[in-house]
Amino acid sequence: MGIQYTSNTDYYNKIPEYRDINLLPKNSSSDTSVGYQYTDMTEEMRIGIQVTREHYEKVYQENLKHSNPLAYITEKYYDKSSRHFCGYMTEEQRVFAARTEKTMIETGGKTMCGYASYDYSLRNYEGIYTGGKNTGFRLNTDREKQYARSVINQQIYSLLAKTGIQVTNQMNLKFQIDPYSYKLTVTGNASKDILSAIEQILNEGDNAKNLWHHLWICMHDRDNEIINSQGSYRKAEQQSLWHEFYQTTGYDIRESKYQNGTFIAEDGTDLLELYKKNAKHVEGIDLYTKRFLNFAQNGWNKACDLTIAVGFDSSGLYDIGQENGFGINQATWIKGGIQNILDAKV
Repeated sequence: MGIQYTSNTDYYNKIPEYRDINLLPKNSSSDTSVGYQYTDMTEEMRIGIQVTREHYEKVYQENLKHSNPLAYITEKYYDKSSRHFCGYMTEEQRVFAARTEKTMIETGGKTMCGYASYDYSLRNYEGIYTGGKNTGFRLNTDREKQYARSVINQQIYSLLAKTGIQVTNQMNLKFQIDPYSYKLTVTGNASKDILSAIEQILNEGDNAKNLWHHLWICMHDRDNEIINSQGSYRKAEQQSLWHEFYQTTGYDIRESKYQNGTFIAEDGTDLLELYKKNAKHVEGIDLYTKRFLNFAQNGWNKACDLTIAVGFDSSGLYDIGQENGFGINQATWIKGGIQNILDAKV
């Protein structure tokens, strides 16, 4: 039996024909059918990221010179009576700078993955700087996230239709994706056979991996702050740490044991030594080594696993754990409404 689109057929029909819904993320395996390739960075974006990253890395080192870095950051951005107060910035610039610098202190120097075009550090870069007013983060905009969601919804519906799975108004499922293996599991009010069939389809190729990354992007606001209760910077660091070591050494660091200042795999391999030997980016060795010691010395914390769950019903995917989601019935908060979003050239 073919798929039943219920009341949302118009939503999918409004996806612009000029967009290629088969443009999957780069490096997806040949048997992948689900995913969205976000807009590649422009030269302006690269410059913006480079300038702000260098700026905040320098400021991070300066902040560390103070006995209480967090208190110092609060003082210079919020205490107007302080001689350190940055009165030359707008209030929005101070708020953004304070949040960025505090995050770097709390995460051991982790920099942003994008940039804010109103950041004071960009004031001398014409064509990039938009002034002191908050214009949002310049990477993966809300409009593009919503468009990506509509594309992925259609991809999933198409896969289910080919298998003869009918999505009714009563169906309500939950997809949960492991952050390491990217294995997806399905639960909900459908028969075991249907749940198993959907699991099999969505675990083909890099479908679940691409879906995980899309959901992770959607868990951030326009200032790149995590707004979903499922996520945190610590969870993100643990997830990236695991993948860095797995890709570099081929070992699952969760199965290693801390011994004499290093980590030993079950076969006796010293994982820190192997990582240092094989690491592609020399500048990242110290960072990941320190992070590894910080995260895993007392055993891997499963509570910090960045497992992501998302709902799925007749309207498509809907976010769990955040107020401003990107599901059809969640996206009314986005300026312009759903129809404009789907028609937008992102």
